[in-house]
Amino acid sequence: MTRERITAVVAVLAVVGLLRSAWFHFVSEPLHDVRRERIDARYAPVKALLPPTGEVGYVCDLPMLPWPAGFDDSPVGNGMFERAQYALAPLILRYDDDRAPFIVANLADPANLPELLRRKRLVLVAEPRPGTAVLRPP
Repeated sequence: MTRERITAVVAVLAVVGLLRSAWFHFVSEPLHDVRRERIDARYAPVKALLPPTGEVGYVCDLPMLPWPAGFDDSPVGNGMFERAQYALAPLILRYDDDRAPFIVANLADPANLPELLRRKRLVLVAEPRPGTAVLRPP
């Protein structure tokens, strides 16, 4: 084979690889990927009601494992906490701290808010969107 032919074969293979990557990235994955809610959109209204830094309490209607779990076997409660912590940074969320001046309520089922308020003896400050609320002790 001549040098020009080898260059042409390498160029064709590079283009095929590039097209394959583009196909998976722009066509195949979006068709089969589960769409997730954008984290920032869920927590932005809550963040506006909280101090910019420091610590706030965190309560949820789903339990959280107290030890690290693998990526695939984390319960829903752990994922909710991690997403809230990420979106509300640099605030620090203190799990199950219902005595902090401000408490973030993160609910898988918004209908559980009245029960959570009663059980934890908390007062609703604001519910900027269903499933998220800012609470305080009485």
